[in-house]
Amino acid sequence: MGLAGPLSRFIAALRLQSTVIGAIMLRELHTRFGRHNLGYVWLFIEPMILAFCIAGLHNISGHGMPGGVDPLAFYIVGYTPYYLFRSILNRAAGALQANAPLFYHRQVSFIDVLMARNLLDAGAVLFALIIMLAGNGVVTGEWPDDPVWMAIGVMLIALFCHGVSLLIAAATAWGAEAVERVVHPLTYLMIPLTGAFIAVWWFPPAVQELALLNPTIHMFEIIREGQFGVAVQHHYSLGYVLASVAIANVMGLIAMRAARRHIALQ
Repeated sequence: MGLAGPLSRFIAALRLQSTVIGAIMLRELHTRFGRHNLGYVWLFIEPMILAFCIAGLHNISGHGMPGGVDPLAFYIVGYTPYYLFRSILNRAAGALQANAPLFYHRQVSFIDVLMARNLLDAGAVLFALIIMLAGNGVVTGEWPDDPVWMAIGVMLIALFCHGVSLLIAAATAWGAEAVERVVHPLTYLMIPLTGAFIAVWWFPPAVQELALLNPTIHMFEIIREGQFGVAVQHHYSLGYVLASVAIANVMGLIAMRAARRHIALQ
């Protein structure tokens, strides 16, 4: 009986937050895509076009992949999750400014806005990845070995990037424009470091140990294992990934709590 009151309040708060996040996602859909020709379809088409162009160019070039893996599939499962990484981080600096009117409602918090935007991006990229790999499977006969494991890898990237996005949003207390100018080029410079277009087994053991210090490389290895299975080697530690996700989110929450009073919204 003693737990009934706190539990019911927790459930009510959870329902309220779910409703708030759902409403923000619908608002984000409308403001980002609803006024354009194809509307909400652009949410899925945008990552698909970019991923197919990059994967197609590498496939047409005729350069074989180590281990004989399908180059089109390799770059689809590399660039599409990287698009999620880049999208979440690049949008984080302007997220609070773009939704400033919402904060007049006391039920809406900074974290609600970031969570809604990041969930939207993660859902769009996951859907786009499924469609592209299904199309590639029909054309080439190369189907994902374990789609569920691949989806888990994508969601781990989303969760990790959510934590980093909290840190970026907190940094806007020192100026959103300055943060954007730093984050945008960094996401491009980090392309070779994320693990999107490289496999750990390509390198000698000493380089592998150094590369595996980067948590995103583990996440891309999980995604590639979901696509190619045991056809090639995969190196990752699920415990290291989960610890990295937890640390990024805890640090992000602490930073947001410290910076929220200093974030100026116009």
